[in-house]
Amino acid sequence: MALVLGAGCQPFREASDAGQPDRGVDDGPRDDGLRSDAPATDLPVGTDSQIKPCRSIPLLCLDPSPAEVIEVPTEASAADAFDQAKAGETIQIKGASLGAGWKVPAYATLRGCQGAKIAGDIGFAGSGGVIEGFEVTASIVANLSGAYTIRFNRFSGSTTSHGVSARSVEGLVSASVTALVEGNWFEQRPYGVEARTYYDTGTHQVDITIRNNIFTGVDQPIEINESGLVGKIDAKIEHNTLHDFTTGIYLGGLEQKVVTSGNLLVHGTTAVAGAGNSVYEASFSALWQVDKVGISPIGASFADADPLFVSAGAGDFRPGAGSTVVDAIPTTSPMPGEDYLGCPRPVALKGTAPLGDIGAIELQP
Repeated sequence: MALVLGAGCQPFREASDAGQPDRGVDDGPRDDGLRSDAPATDLPVGTDSQIKPCRSIPLLCLDPSPAEVIEVPTEASAADAFDQAKAGETIQIKGASLGAGWKVPAYATLRGCQGAKIAGDIGFAGSGGVIEGFEVTASIVANLSGAYTIRFNRFSGSTTSHGVSARSVEGLVSASVTALVEGNWFEQRPYGVEARTYYDTGTHQVDITIRNNIFTGVDQPIEINESGLVGKIDAKIEHNTLHDFTTGIYLGGLEQKVVTSGNLLVHGTTAVAGAGNSVYEASFSALWQVDKVGISPIGASFADADPLFVSAGAGDFRPGAGSTVVDAIPTTSPMPGEDYLGCPRPVALKGTAPLGDIGAIELQP
């Protein structure tokens, strides 16, 4: 049973401090068992024992003994870890829950394991950082100049905010934000990932790559919204699986073409909607049981292809071997070297030549 820090307990950061955010931490159960780099079996993709990930899902705990790994709560309090972590070090939250207001130190990694949670909005303090391995019911925000990676997390909950927000929207503060959103699972949320700019002076730019993510039961999985005279967004949307949505991708006011490729959109109302003169490519992408395309892509159109999911109801979004989304992409087309499960992409399945699959999961031999 988790020990919740409250009255009579020493908090990691006094909530009553003037100007301090609420950064409560819920200490989860402790486990001093052996750690392993072998893939875990507690998957966020159903319970089918045939799913064999090539990376641990969820992430396993790192050995905390090296100096560059600071484990909370076994080695340090969260406040001490966040205050002391240096570039290249990892703050490992083991079985605990972070409240709102935490900022990942510059060029550090914030890693969750053993059911660690992010229950309040958090962000980054410097010009680089990584957040990985958490169950997230709030938002991860990147809004400072720098390069940020949000990967291998599971987003759920009814909050009306986006799971990931990469944005440059502050009137008096210029920001050039680069974000990689990769290998995450989003479920039963109104919104998934956004990139947003605003304002008319200074520099407001977002470069975002959204790849190898699974969205299921998310009303609007991806939103790219450029506004303000100086706002500029460069977006790449690659090899995602969008399932059970209202608007799959929203493109608002974009001045340059959005590159989308290898995406699979299944069971939704509108594939792509938006405002202004936004244009996009949809190379090697497919729709199935989507009511309307919405904004038509330039160049190649969406294929109409049943992915033959193994069991979408159980969260198993592997394509069926007989689906035309399998081996649909030639190696001449750029694609990630791995899929959502960390397995190689492309692979030779139907023939001798390795061909890529449409969607977040590459069917393995």
